[in-house]
Amino acid sequence: MKDLKKLDAYLDKLRIKERDGEERKIYAEVLDGRTLKTLYKLSAKGYITALGGVINTGKEANVFYADGVFNGREVGMAVKIYRIETSEFDKMDEYLFGDDRFDMRRISPKEKVYIWTEKEFRNLERAKDAGVSVPEPFTYMKNVLLMEFIGEDEVPAPTLFELGKELRELDVNGIFEDVLKNLKRLYREAELVHADLSEYNIMYLDKVYFIDMGQAVIRRHPMAEGYLERDVRNLVRFFGKFGVKIDAGEILSEIKGG
Repeated sequence: MKDLKKLDAYLDKLRIKERDGEERKIYAEVLDGRTLKTLYKLSAKGYITALGGVINTGKEANVFYADGVFNGREVGMAVKIYRIETSEFDKMDEYLFGDDRFDMRRISPKEKVYIWTEKEFRNLERAKDAGVSVPEPFTYMKNVLLMEFIGEDEVPAPTLFELGKELRELDVNGIFEDVLKNLKRLYREAELVHADLSEYNIMYLDKVYFIDMGQAVIRRHPMAEGYLERDVRNLVRFFGKFGVKIDAGEILSEIKGG
């Protein structure tokens, strides 16, 4: 939205908690007119009570913190806003077109972003219902996804990558077992494959949380088994650096129940 006065008016309606020059610049960059209207509708429905600071920025999506209400309880929210004008989603076609839950015939790039947002919400729901440790999904609308904020005092929990060498001070074997337990539940109970699981999208806050579930595919996806093998190789590579002795073949067999 190029009209900054109009932008400020919408941001004021959304009750921005704090806004310095840098954050305002990011708001202006990601919050186009359509997205602002979507956020305002979610606010009017009572989900968002106050939009906070930036948690993460990326090529595909930006994530903001928000105070909100879900099922009558006050919650901290992660507001994930997928960019409508982005070329990155062309790289995601393989995760969408092999998923028979969605009709991908004759869709525009904008509609593809909307379907991706719905896909992440439905994947989170499916994983959560199966007992997988993921952020609780609250709702979605167009290119905006509201989910549980994982962190404390508006500071997001670190990923395993961000923990880095600090992992050595923790129970690395226990953390790996936690990851494996959730991976088995994801595959067996939710019948999903994450398809991009690595140290970059596993958070840790007393336990592990799988995040970035948009590309996760159902088990009957034609490339699901290849994605699962790649996920396991990523975990073997990462945890092997910390002395965890694991064999990819044995892990795959354990996940599948063989």
